[in-house]
Amino acid sequence: MRRPALAPRSVVPRVAGCLLVLLLCGSSLRAVTSEGRAEDASDTNSGCTPPKLPTWPVGAPKVAPLPAGKRPNFIVILADDMGWDDIGLHHPRGPDGVISAGAQTPNIDKLIKGGMSFTNFYATPLCAMGRAELLTGRDFPRTGNLYNSRGYDAFHLGEATAGDVMQQAGYVTAHYGKWHNGRALGYEPWWRGFNESWLPTDYIHLDNLMRHNGRYVQTQGMMEQILVDNMAGFLQQRGEDGKPFFVYYAPYAIHKNVQSTGLARNKSTLYFAPEPYLSRVQALQPPPGDLNAQVWAMLLYIDDVLGRLFEAVAASGLADSTYILLTADNGPGLPKAFLKDKMQRLMRMPSGMIGDKNFIDPALGSSGTEGALRNHLAVTGPGVPAGAVDDTLLSLADVLPTIAELGNATDTRHMPWSGVSFANLLKPGGKATKEQQERFMFTLVASGDKRQCPLLDDMMRKYLPDLGPDREVRKPQPMLAYTNSSGGSVVKNCIVGRWKEYKWYGCSGRVFRFANGSHIELPCNEVTGAQQRTIAAAFDKQARQWWASVVAEPHSFTKPVFQLGLGGWRASNVEASGAIEISRGDVLLSSFANFSDTGRVCWDINVVTPGRYLVGTMYRFYFREGEQQQGLQADIRVSVGPHAQIAAGSAQWSTATLHPSPGKRTSLSYMDLTESGSVPKEVCFELLGFRDKTTGEALPARNSKTPGGPNSWFFHLFNIRFVLKPDDGSAAAAAAVAANDLSSSSSSSSSSSSSSSSSVELLEVTVPEGLPEQDW
Repeated sequence: MRRPALAPRSVVPRVAGCLLVLLLCGSSLRAVTSEGRAEDASDTNSGCTPPKLPTWPVGAPKVAPLPAGKRPNFIVILADDMGWDDIGLHHPRGPDGVISAGAQTPNIDKLIKGGMSFTNFYATPLCAMGRAELLTGRDFPRTGNLYNSRGYDAFHLGEATAGDVMQQAGYVTAHYGKWHNGRALGYEPWWRGFNESWLPTDYIHLDNLMRHNGRYVQTQGMMEQILVDNMAGFLQQRGEDGKPFFVYYAPYAIHKNVQSTGLARNKSTLYFAPEPYLSRVQALQPPPGDLNAQVWAMLLYIDDVLGRLFEAVAASGLADSTYILLTADNGPGLPKAFLKDKMQRLMRMPSGMIGDKNFIDPALGSSGTEGALRNHLAVTGPGVPAGAVDDTLLSLADVLPTIAELGNATDTRHMPWSGVSFANLLKPGGKATKEQQERFMFTLVASGDKRQCPLLDDMMRKYLPDLGPDREVRKPQPMLAYTNSSGGSVVKNCIVGRWKEYKWYGCSGRVFRFANGSHIELPCNEVTGAQQRTIAAAFDKQARQWWASVVAEPHSFTKPVFQLGLGGWRASNVEASGAIEISRGDVLLSSFANFSDTGRVCWDINVVTPGRYLVGTMYRFYFREGEQQQGLQADIRVSVGPHAQIAAGSAQWSTATLHPSPGKRTSLSYMDLTESGSVPKEVCFELLGFRDKTTGEALPARNSKTPGGPNSWFFHLFNIRFVLKPDDGSAAAAAAVAANDLSSSSSSSSSSSSSSSSSVELLEVTVPEGLPEQDW
C-alpha cells in the first residue's frame, strides 16, 4: 500500500550530547542485550515502536514518462551488506533537525527523494544468494545457488541472467564490481550475458588487479572510483551510438573485510575508511565510536562514488530515459563487538530490527530476522513519482521481471521467474494487484550453522545429496524433505515467510505482525493464541508447496560443471568445493576437501575442446607442530572419464606420490581427453594410502593415534587443474604447458607419475607472487 507523504519536519529537539534522544526520539528507549536482541528500557509494550523519521511531499515525476516507442535504459546497483539502516534518511535527525544523526548518504537520499522508496522490500540471507536472485528473477535455491561457498555459490549454466535476457531484447549489457556467482571457467560474467565486464579481485580497494572480460588489468587508485570511471566511458558510448543499455553495478562497499582493505590497519580496522571521509564522520556529534566511524566513512565514500555515477548519467544526456534501481544483497554484517557494545549497535541500527546477516537469534532459532532480510529499494526514472513511498511486499527476484517489462524484454528465453513485475507501481497512482497483495513469499535461511539448520548443514558439508543412476541429484530424497516420516521438521526449520503484514518462522511456527513501520520481532509484535495457529497453518501449507516446487526444479541442488577448453581458454580449475560426491565420513567440504582418511572426491566436467591436457593438483599435506613425519608419503590417483568407467577402473588415470608440504601445486601427467558430447564425464581424486619414504612400507591412514601410524595429519585438496597443450609440438610450447602458462619457479621432484596413456615428470610449483590463488 502506498502511504501519503507529509511535509518535511524536524523530529529531534536541539539537545546536544543527548545520544539516546538523538537516536530514538519518538520511540521508547531500547537497549540491546548481549545476545543482540532489542530490549525495552521503559515498558514491555513499547519496545516495538520504531523511531520517527523525516518525510517529504510526493511530487510529479522528476523525469517525464518516455514517449511511445522509445526504449528505456537501466542501471541496477546492488550494494554489498548495506542494510536498511545504512541510509541517512532512515536515521533520526541531528541537533539541527536536518542532517542525519548517524549514517551520511546525501546522494542516496537525493535519489530516494527523486523517485520511489519501497519499504517492504526483501533481500536474502547472504551475498551469493541475493545476487543469484536478482540476476535470474528466481528464488535462489531453484537455480543451484544455496549458500555462499561449498560449491553452492554459483547458479546453473541453464539459468538466463539479466544480461542474457536484456541482450536477447537488443540491449548492450555491462557488469562492474562484485560477482560471487561462480569463479569457474564459463561461470564468470563475460560468459553469462554481459558484453562488457570489469571484475575486481575481492576487497582490494586500492590498486586492484581486475579482470576486464577475463583478461587481467592492473589498476591504480580506489577500486569503486575506477569502476565508475569505466561506467562513465560506457555511458558516453551509449549516448553517442543511441543503443539501449543495461548496467549491473555491484560495489564491494560496505562489506567489512579485515584482510585486504588496502590501508594501513590495526586489529580494530574492519572497513575501508579512507580520508577525507573518516575525518568527516569522526567530527559528528555525538561521536560515532570507532566501528561506526569506519562503516559510515565507507558509506560516505560509496555515496560519493554513486554521486559521480549519477552525474555521469546526466552528462551523457541519457537521464530522461534511464531507470536507476538501488538496493543491496542482504542485511548488514555487524561486527561481533556490537554484541557487547549496545549503544554502538543502536546507533548503527536505530530501527531496532533484530539481528544481522551473520546472527542467529537464540530466541527465534533462526538467522532469518528482519535485520538480516529486510532491505530497501529506491527507483528513479521515466514517469516515476518523486518522493513516493510504497509498502507493497517485494523481493530481489522481482527486479528482473520489472526491467524486462519496462524494456519490452518479456518475449525472451529464460527459466520461469519466481519474481513478479512491479512496473505497475512505478507511476503516479499505481496500485498493487491482487497477486501482489496476496502473495506468500518464502526464503531459505540455511547458513551453514548447525544451530539453525543441522540437517541441511550436514548435507552441504558431510554428505552431499544422493545421486541417481544418471549421476543427477535424486529427487525427492530424505535429505531434501520438508518434514520427515514422523512429521518432524527437516528443511522446514530453514524457511521463513512473509504474507501481508505477517512473518512466520518454520522452525518454531511463531508469527509476528508488522504495522506502522515496525519490523521488530519482540513479544509486542507477536501473534498468539488461535490467530497464531490459523496463520501458521496457512503459512505451513504454502511453504510445503513452495519447497516441493523448489525440489522439483531441474537446477536445484546442482553443482558447477567445470568446462575444459571453453572458448579457446587453455587452463581450467576444478575447485574442490564443487564436488558432487565425496566419501562420506572421510571427507568434509568447505572451501577445500578435508580428508580425515583415505577416500574419493568427484566432480562434473565438460570437455569442450578435445586434446592433450596436463593434469595437476593443488594440495596441502602437513602435521601438527612437533609431530612432523617427513618420512611419510601419500599415494593419490586422479581418474577422468564417464562415471561407469571410473568405477570399473577402466577410465584414464594417473597416480603420484606426494610429500608433506604446507602448500604445493603438483603436475601429474598428460591425459588425452575426447569431447564430452552426450556422454557426461567426471574427474575423481582418490587418497589411496600412506607409505614410509625409506622402506616403502604401507602405513595406517587414519588420522588418529593408531600405533605405528601417522598422528594428527592434515590433507587438504584445493583444486585440480587442466591445461590444454598447444598442438604445435615445439619444446617451448611443452615447457609453457608444464609451467601452466605462467612465469614461475619450479623444481623437479624425485617422484614420478604414471598414467594409462602417458606420463611426465612430477612438478611441485609455487604460486607466483601477487596472483590470486583461485586463478592459479
